[in-house]
Amino acid sequence: MSVTDITNIDLTPEDKAALQPVGDRLTRLVAITTSNLVHDAVDKPVPDSAIGKAKAAKLRDAYEQARQRLNSAEDHLRTILTIITSATPVPQFALFTLVRAAAIPIVHARYLLDPSISETDRLGRGLIARLENQKQLRKVERNEAESPDDEDAGDEGTTADASLSPDDFFAERVEHFRKRAEAHGLSLVRDRNEKIIGFGECWPSDTELFGFFMPGIGKLYFQYLSGYAHSLPWAQLPMHRAEPPDDEGDRLVPTDINVPVFAAVLSGALTLYDETIGYFLAKAGFPAMVWTEAKKG
Repeated sequence: MSVTDITNIDLTPEDKAALQPVGDRLTRLVAITTSNLVHDAVDKPVPDSAIGKAKAAKLRDAYEQARQRLNSAEDHLRTILTIITSATPVPQFALFTLVRAAAIPIVHARYLLDPSISETDRLGRGLIARLENQKQLRKVERNEAESPDDEDAGDEGTTADASLSPDDFFAERVEHFRKRAEAHGLSLVRDRNEKIIGFGECWPSDTELFGFFMPGIGKLYFQYLSGYAHSLPWAQLPMHRAEPPDDEGDRLVPTDINVPVFAAVLSGALTLYDETIGYFLAKAGFPAMVWTEAKKG
């Protein structure tokens, strides 16, 4: 793909040098053939691999959660590719928000697939991920149940048993997670109100996860992308790009996308994505060359 295919804006030589290799890499990483490998890792693992054994024992919670996160990341990365290869004007801010939306599930998957932990601890992380999901589901379904505008909102809820209230369903799921955790020797982590908030450990914040997996830069990386996601002036109107003040003292700040900066933050997300899929396939017992060859396109 030539750089003229990647974007319709005028690019300086520096812009082209920054964007072209990242665009090429993005194209290879979000190809359907590469994303299919993630599904194969869970559905068709080598029998004596970590995922194969977890699948046989019905303990693949973390791997299923990681697959869902990587699917989400891929969807956002493919959206970025669609935007920068389209004939429409490149957005000023939205691409940074999309990188953030891709990077968050990537670090979640990376945490779930951490090669340094035991499979028991990995099960605990999978259960914590499911617990966090149930917490959010309960909030949504509480709001649906209280909505005065849609009396039938509960009929299409996502709870397994529509006869249960959101709180009762949540309590049922937490009890199920507790039994599974204790059956595998995982300690229960409780808050000061004795509510279960983790199994062996608690789920870290997104800021902490970026710090873990992008040492030295992760916290700043996440904060920078979050500035765009929350439409904060310091991110969208950086004063270091401001023009000299006019006669009335006003200063104009260019809002066109900073291509080298965008290329750098996208490259960071792609590196995490690349590494995380590599960990996933290794856990499925796939030789390293499988991923290496798939990335060649």
